[in-house]
Amino acid sequence: MSRQRGPGVSRQRGSAAVELPLVLGLLLLPFGLLVLQFPRWVERQTAARDVAGEVARFVVTGGDPSEVGALVARMEAGHGLEPGSIVVESVPVLRPGETVAVAVRVSIPAVTLPLFGSLGPNTLRVEHAERVPDFAAVLGPESGSVPE
Repeated sequence: MSRQRGPGVSRQRGSAAVELPLVLGLLLLPFGLLVLQFPRWVERQTAARDVAGEVARFVVTGGDPSEVGALVARMEAGHGLEPGSIVVESVPVLRPGETVAVAVRVSIPAVTLPLFGSLGPNTLRVEHAERVPDFAAVLGPESGSVPE
């Protein structure tokens, strides 16, 4: 016995079983990869903020500017980043009472999404400002502060 179809009925039986996995795969796979990469981006941003703040405090409190590279290397290792991923752009000259800004760049790795291509790599620039104490010139280098 054969079934007769009406004029508006098509032969698309079972097409949802094929379309659903394709659509879910094409939408969820790239979205899932982005979600998995988001913590890495936040980690790099946090590391850049930490390094910028520490370098500014280090220099303002009398640290030797030539030791900034060693400080950055220790902080990269502490954050679990590969050496050279954070670059200090500027270490300013200090004068008592001024605000010092330290700029830091961090590389954010690329993400490759199937069918969409690559996003990145990107570079994030972070600045941190610290005020040099007004009394730094009065105390002198033996107190650990910055002379004028």
